[in-house]
Amino acid sequence: PRFLDHPALSIEQSKLVINSMADKALESINCAIRARRDFSKDKVKRVDDLEEVLDRYEDKLGAYLSKITTANLTEEQSLEVGKYLTVLSDFERISDHAKNIGEAATELNEKKLKFSETAERELEVLEGAVQEIATLTIEAFLNNDFGEAKKVDPLEEVIDTLQTEIRLHHIDRLK
Repeated sequence: PRFLDHPALSIEQSKLVINSMADKALESINCAIRARRDFSKDKVKRVDDLEEVLDRYEDKLGAYLSKITTANLTEEQSLEVGKYLTVLSDFERISDHAKNIGEAATELNEKKLKFSETAERELEVLEGAVQEIATLTIEAFLNNDFGEAKKVDPLEEVIDTLQTEIRLHHIDRLK
């Protein structure tokens, strides 16, 4: 709170926390995928722990950034705070998705369910694409690299198409 009287400092401190969130969001999705591939309660617990941390970050930092907006900010500072408010919820949402993967991994393990070899290969391709887009997105954010950020949307379209195809293949196998 002592930085609130100095917007530049408060924004810089917020950036450090957002960067930490980004790293934790990426760790969360990667850990969840590892838990799905090679189940371990420790991996799932790590995903759950990261999700709780990212929830707290979102609550606390969201409130802090809202307080910063009441300060006399330059246009550039206002844009930066707005960007942080947006990515704050995005990084938290990544951890929510990771937690969902961890829960699915736990259910598969408890029910001793296995995917067919074909389904497993397809899922690993999809997971690899998700890891790639998450890494690309977070590195583009951390490095403020607009060139890398422009690669995200086309990759997202590929993932959406891949997901649809895999779902249809799964339905065909179930038939």
